[in-house]
Amino acid sequence: MKIENTLDSLVRDFLVSSYSIKCFILLFLFSFSLVFLINHSYATDKNEVASKVQKFNFVAAGDFGCGDEAKKTIDMMSSKQPELVIALGDLAYKKNPDCWFNLISPLEKGNKFKISFGEHDVSRGNVTYDKYLNQFNLIKPFYSFDYNNVHFIAMATAKNKLIPYNTTSEQYQFIKNDLIQASKNKKIDWIIVYSFRSFYSSNTTHPGLDELQDAYHPLFEKYNVDIVLQGHNHNYQRTYPLSYNVTKQYTPIITDKNTEYYNNIEKGQIFFTVGTGGADFYNFTGQAPYVVKQLLQHGFLNVDVDESDSKLLVKFYDNTGVTRDQVIILKHKSNR
Repeated sequence: MKIENTLDSLVRDFLVSSYSIKCFILLFLFSFSLVFLINHSYATDKNEVASKVQKFNFVAAGDFGCGDEAKKTIDMMSSKQPELVIALGDLAYKKNPDCWFNLISPLEKGNKFKISFGEHDVSRGNVTYDKYLNQFNLIKPFYSFDYNNVHFIAMATAKNKLIPYNTTSEQYQFIKNDLIQASKNKKIDWIIVYSFRSFYSSNTTHPGLDELQDAYHPLFEKYNVDIVLQGHNHNYQRTYPLSYNVTKQYTPIITDKNTEYYNNIEKGQIFFTVGTGGADFYNFTGQAPYVVKQLLQHGFLNVDVDESDSKLLVKFYDNTGVTRDQVIILKHKSNR
């Protein structure tokens, strides 16, 4: 009898222990599965958020006016849903720019619209000039800002007599100091300058301005500016990467003869003329040897910035949505 009672007790204890072990195992598996699912979901969300942060696009064009082509350009820009919009000067061509302000209103949200001043924006009196300053919350016509891993610099090159840009000017000192700081900033992978007057150009209405070449291109090289956006000429142009030529400023040195793909440009800047916002075209009378592509098309530049790959994908779209030019620029992050 004692033996049977002992056996019964042992069996009962074994069953209880087995049940406890099973419960423990099930609880462990459930906990592990739950942790895995949470972590997996978090990782996916985190990657999606990072992807959104690391990629953005901006659009750019200049020389608009308030006509039908300008409206088409603005509408096509809007279709790309840009995080930033850059207007390269000669905006309304009117003393009262309200028509242009109305035109851009679909894009003018959240302080994402940035401008440079063109000749027609500053030569129509202080009332017009002040309207632009107030509309875009500007204290001065030259300024800079960061967006993600890109540093943008807005130059004011409309008229040297009205807003000086020569080497003795306040603007020159500002841009020089700003470039020094941006080049030291480890969070910045790209430096983009935008301006109204052309630094370099094919033969058309306005030649490249030697004052700008002499004063600023050496600074752009020294502090690793990547691309320069410019207007004034009512056409589209894209140069090879160009280095400043000390002996012949009007003949810059081509540093990379690839035409559509650049991997880690070690020297030189690419200059884009995008005076294609809507004003009547300026015809070409030739093509400069340092210009890769030139077009008589209304349209705009769209730049996709991918921080994770350190890549710029630059496309020029005409106002029907067709891609007319494209270039990819890659950079090793240690290159700055």
